[in-house]
Amino acid sequence: MEETQKNRSAIAAAGKKFRTNNISKRVQKIVISPIKEMSILADEFEEKNPGADIVSFGQGIPYFDTYPYIKDGIRVALQEPDTSKYTLEPGITELRMLVGDFLIHEKGAINVEAKKEIMIGVGCQEVVACALASLIDEGDEVLVISPAFASHIEQVIQWGGTPVLVPLQENEGWRFDITEAEKRITEKTKVVLFSNPSNPTGKVFSHDELQSIADLAKKHDFIVISDETYDFLTYDNIPHVSMAKFHDVCDRVIVCGSFSKKYALTGYRVGYGFADEGIIDHMLKVHDALAICAPAISQKAAIAAIKGPKEFVADAVQKFSANREAMMRELDTFSDIFSYQKPEGAYYILVNVNPVRNSLFQNKRSDALDVAVSNGIKIPDIDSFKLALKILHEARIIVIPGAAFGAEGENHLRFSFACPPENIPKGFERLREWKEQWKKERYAL
Repeated sequence: MEETQKNRSAIAAAGKKFRTNNISKRVQKIVISPIKEMSILADEFEEKNPGADIVSFGQGIPYFDTYPYIKDGIRVALQEPDTSKYTLEPGITELRMLVGDFLIHEKGAINVEAKKEIMIGVGCQEVVACALASLIDEGDEVLVISPAFASHIEQVIQWGGTPVLVPLQENEGWRFDITEAEKRITEKTKVVLFSNPSNPTGKVFSHDELQSIADLAKKHDFIVISDETYDFLTYDNIPHVSMAKFHDVCDRVIVCGSFSKKYALTGYRVGYGFADEGIIDHMLKVHDALAICAPAISQKAAIAAIKGPKEFVADAVQKFSANREAMMRELDTFSDIFSYQKPEGAYYILVNVNPVRNSLFQNKRSDALDVAVSNGIKIPDIDSFKLALKILHEARIIVIPGAAFGAEGENHLRFSFACPPENIPKGFERLREWKEQWKKERYAL
């Protein structure tokens, strides 16, 4: 069990031992997402090393504050007596109606019955948890398109399921391969789960890729869970296509969304789920047992967010786009050790840290590495957990180990560019100073 944790947990990789006595076997199997673990470890490092001044390319938190008009709405809500009370268990009716309108006008859904088909949850992540708990039994399998959001993998295990990873084709811009998916479908397959745009790859799934997923769901009678947290954040005029648009499979699709990133409300923990009434009925049972309802103040913040002006979101997209360009420019100066696929959406870049093994960069290796390879020296895989911890301790930068996102993530690190723009050159200057020593240690050259 401890070895399994080390393969998926940054804290375990750092040496922490976990209690097992009196702890359920199911919970022993899961880990805290390494996305959060790296921040916890950085906090501990700063406590032991005052003035360390860690630069974070870790957790995806917008660097700017909640928009002013939303704060104004929150101030008004604080004066309303019902804000201190439970809301309806599925959520405030006004908010569900607003989400319904959004689904129709922005995502292409039709005939949305907001009071029956929409629930408000404690963030998108809780909505996904409610969906999985409602759909899978012990031993059921969930196809997880990989590299995958780390918490999705843990949630499947938490509810007794088995995550079956479907690898994206990295060298083809993280393309979804329906053949790879079909090979992994069994009689135990109950769900396919993915984020679009993708965390961690920045992949935006095309209409044809999503159609192939919908076709698989119909053919093999399983449910599609689409986490669309970053639906507002795509680049280069690439459109976001929602699973809500595929009307012929509306009875077997769950669209999960969030207000966290779009409106800088990460700390308010509020999201939504949209599905057939028959599915929502069961998801609400899980939601009631877990949380009763999303906090009233958070739901009212979401109401203010949706009803307010759109230019703040447009400005946020411009800010993230500028950060993306800045981070890619920096990464391009590290082509001797890094390669990457240009992110189409979200605010992450999943960086390949083993160009010797990466056909994309066979012509960009250093002379020293060419000599090493020609002499038969084996270049081992990167242990991304050890590397991320090394970068934290020696370069004072948070990055996320790629293995957190499934086996296909090994040999990678995830960089977030949701950080303050000034942190990008600051962090990469530190990384530049650190890199040469690491190369000498890594390749013994």
